[in-house]
Order: sequence, then structure tokens, then C-alpha cells
Amino acid sequence: MRISRYAALPGDPPAAWPDWVPAGTRRRLDALNRLACCAVDGVLRGQPALSGETAVVVANSYGSVDATLRFIGSISGFGDHAASPTAFTTSVHNSSAGVLGELLQLHGPSTTISQGGTGGLSVLRWAQMMLAAGRAPAVLAVVGDRHVAWSREIVTRLSDSPWPIGDGAAALLLEDGPGPGRELRLGRHPARRCLDGGALLMDDERILAARSQGQERVRAPDLLGAWWPNCLLSALPWEQAEAVQLREVEDSHLMEAWLGPGTPL
Repeated sequence: MRISRYAALPGDPPAAWPDWVPAGTRRRLDALNRLACCAVDGVLRGQPALSGETAVVVANSYGSVDATLRFIGSISGFGDHAASPTAFTTSVHNSSAGVLGELLQLHGPSTTISQGGTGGLSVLRWAQMMLAAGRAPAVLAVVGDRHVAWSREIVTRLSDSPWPIGDGAAALLLEDGPGPGRELRLGRHPARRCLDGGALLMDDERILAARSQGQERVRAPDLLGAWWPNCLLSALPWEQAEAVQLREVEDSHLMEAWLGPGTPL
């Protein structure tokens, strides 16, 4: 399996919407979906259109916080009978997968994963299963989270994170067979360097530190200046030629992958 295209957006999305998002849709979409669309636009720009059979997998941990708050506010303000359907459609965790599939006219398998700190590598595992089973010629994978001021403050207080709580998104196109991009393998393979998603729990930090013995270890939130559950894939060393081991951990559950050497074409 290989990553043939990659784009990341740590922090705020660009001011301009992608051209392929209609004006009417822009008025209905929330901040998380806007971030996802802008990340995917980085993958699409200047490249051939995706096959209609492309699969879609999205990972997020908090869902659309602002849409959820607007939906709850509509119920508290006007009652169940007047709850906002617009806010509800984007408040559910799987809204981004649906939005991307509809806008890009993709008809392959589609799913959403909410697996906290191991969500990034979980989407890569799902992509490998789809490609190995011949269910799709390619998989569009998107990871990301987007806070509002309230949720950022709450997560900061509850997590005791050593980094500021941030948000961002990354988009990857995964394909099988030879071609441009970089090879991706699941599991552990020889690499001088490793990149991990950081850890909030001391036991998880010990696992990552022990696993990286003999390797030069880099933590994604140190590079990004902030932490969020899927931040690892927003910090991929895409332009570097050297192979790197990738790691995510949550509650002692460790996942690993390996990004092969080479320069993306």
C-alpha cells in the first residue's frame, strides 16, 4: 500500500472555500466540515479526479462541536419540535464522510472511526483492508478535529495536556501497487527515526519511550505546537526522503505503521 497524495492543515482553514463546494452547501457546513474539505482540496489540486469507486474513511474524536452546540441550543430554546435539522445533520460524527462522498460523487465504501489517540493509524488499517479485499481502487482518508473556545477550554482542563490543545486535519489518498508516493506498511519495520502522536497518560508515555529505544524519537505535538487526538498524521515528514516509524497509543493500546523512504512525485 502507498500514500499517493497527502495534504495537512494544522490550525485554521484557508479563507477561501474550495471551488468544488457549492455556495449553497457552504452556508450549511460547519467548521469541522470546512476544515475537512480544505484538507481534501490540497490532495485534489492539480491532480486527476478521483475514481467514483473511491472509498472514504474519516477519523475524528469530538465530532462537530459547534454544530452540536447549535443543535442543543435549538432544542433548549424552541423545544424538540423546533430542533434545527441543519445543525443536526452536521452534528453527527459521520457527517464529514457523507459530505465528502456527496460533493466528490464517490460511491465506494464509507465509514467513520472515533478511536481517540489511535484514530490516525486506525484509518490506515481500514484502508489497507479495503484495498486488500478489492472493495475500492483507492481510499480517501481524512483525520481531524475542530474546537470551539468552550470545548478547547474543557479539554485543556480535563486532559492535563503538556501541550496546548489544538486542532487540524490531514487528507491522504491510499492506493495499492506501484506508482508515485511513498510506501506504507502496518506494524514495525526498520527505521532510524520514529514519529509518534505524543501521550497524555504517563503509562502511555512510557510505552512510546520504551518502543523507540534505539531510534531518534520525534513527537508530533512538539512539531505542531499543539496536541489533538489525531495530530500524528498532520505532522507526517512527507517531504523527507528517509523512512520513519509511526506510532500512536491510547490507554496502553499501541498501533504502529511505517512510512517508506522516497520523495513524493
